[in-house]
Amino acid sequence: AGDVRLRGHFFPVRAPHGTRGAVGEFRAPRNGGRWHKGFDITASCGTPLAAARTGVVVRRAFDPRLDGNFIVIKGLRERRWYWYSHMARPSRLRKGDLVHVGEIVGHIGRTGNAGSTPCHLHFELHRKGRPIDPAPYLRSWDRYS
Repeated sequence: AGDVRLRGHFFPVRAPHGTRGAVGEFRAPRNGGRWHKGFDITASCGTPLAAARTGVVVRRAFDPRLDGNFIVIKGLRERRWYWYSHMARPSRLRKGDLVHVGEIVGHIGRTGNAGSTPCHLHFELHRKGRPIDPAPYLRSWDRYS
């Protein structure tokens, strides 16, 4: 017959994409002594964003200073949180909603402090309440999603 592989994760950007280079990498320096807590994936404004993992929406908000329209999903049966920032519009999802891997959660934009940058997804991955470098995970998911 055939070989079927079930994957627990999915690359979040659903169209041709790139990166912002060094400025968009995890731990890149920011003004005021801050550092970049995620990884930036560029694509056309309006590109659909998919849930990287099945989970529950734990936060949906607008932060005009940094994240713009953003959503946070806690992975099902794991201690990871997935952040999607700078979305074009607020997500249709609400706190407490169950989201399935691959389900559309929003669209790429330039909200918050991203108004002068190319359209991109600022993607963060947190484990045990702390940001971790999402780049190795994203590269892996991008190979098969």
